Amino acid sequence: MRYSEINQTQLLQDTFYCYRRNNLVISQRAFSRRILGQAPSYYSSMIARNRKPSRAVLQTLLNVTKTILATFLGNPHFGKPYAMNLNHAYEELEGIVEQVSVQLDIGCVVETVTGQPS
Repeated sequence: MRYSEINQTQLLQDTFYCYRRNNLVISQRAFSRRILGQAPSYYSSMIARNRKPSRAVLQTLLNVTKTILATFLGNPHFGKPYAMNLNHAYEELEGIVEQVSVQLDIGCVVETVTGQPS
């Protein structure tokens, strides 16, 4: 499988739905601005055009998600059995961090091997 064939658009969609499902964003516009650091129409445009996000956008996504995870860890209810939603959101966001990290690592390897930006 070639790097260009890996569906980063699906990663972006999965990430949006995770954030939405866990009430961390209320709209695609909020996701674009608050999580990806882009213009309000960025996410919907990327999905409509079936484009993959740049490495800079993935890096922003990774950094923002890690920051949110850190705030969850600081919550006194985190890890308690009655805080099921918080605990579940944390697990889902951890999965996003892993997926985005893999995408960024693959991009670095491709650039190293080919000598061209991915």
